[in-house]
Amino acid sequence: MPSPVLAVNELKMSFGAAEVFKNVSFSVAPGETLGLFGKSGSGKTTIGRCIVGLEKPTDGEILVHGKNILAMGKKEFRDLRPKIQMIFQHPETSLDPRMKAFDSLVEPLRVRTGLKKAELLEKAEKLAELTGLRPEHLARYPNQLSGGEIQRVVLARIMSLSPDFVVADEPTSMLDVSVQAQILRLMQKVQRETGVSYLLISHDLDVLRKVCHRIAYLENGNITSIEDLRKKEVSKHARSRK
Repeated sequence: MPSPVLAVNELKMSFGAAEVFKNVSFSVAPGETLGLFGKSGSGKTTIGRCIVGLEKPTDGEILVHGKNILAMGKKEFRDLRPKIQMIFQHPETSLDPRMKAFDSLVEPLRVRTGLKKAELLEKAEKLAELTGLRPEHLARYPNQLSGGEIQRVVLARIMSLSPDFVVADEPTSMLDVSVQAQILRLMQKVQRETGVSYLLISHDLDVLRKVCHRIAYLENGNITSIEDLRKKEVSKHARSRK
């Protein structure tokens, strides 16, 4: 079996005397989507924010390719950071309202790689094709885009850095049902074409069952079980052949 892209070991978070979660452990394999299910306020988002370095847990380990990011110095983590990205529940907050979608998309590349204008254009075209964006979308400001179009721009911007792992925190909760399905299919397409791994956080079990390989259940601050949907699929096919 390949080594996990991400391994969370006995993660704990407390705010003063209030314990948010404890002994949380799970792993995500290359090219896998692990769902994290729990009720509102269960600590799902905080776990995701810990993984990408936006919160510091009270205890535990977060291993990315076997290296504990909680033990890293600032420079080492800064070098690793492009490989672990996050899609937020309100994706519009990730885009500068004063910048057109094209500029927001290529900004990480401009900062990190120093690519010239022609190279940025070429890269933007490939990312737009990957995420289903048209040239007219890239010429607009965020307030001129729909929720689904904004989510596509955000995903294209994230994929510009070729991440190995993406935390997606309720990425479709602000979208209507038809657009939700489009974005979930898009995430699956991007995964097939790039091999990226996802931690998909949601309180909607139906959404997770549509796209996840496994689902981890967070309850009362603990992972109570991890359901493997692939084994069920194998069993279903086996029964159909009888």
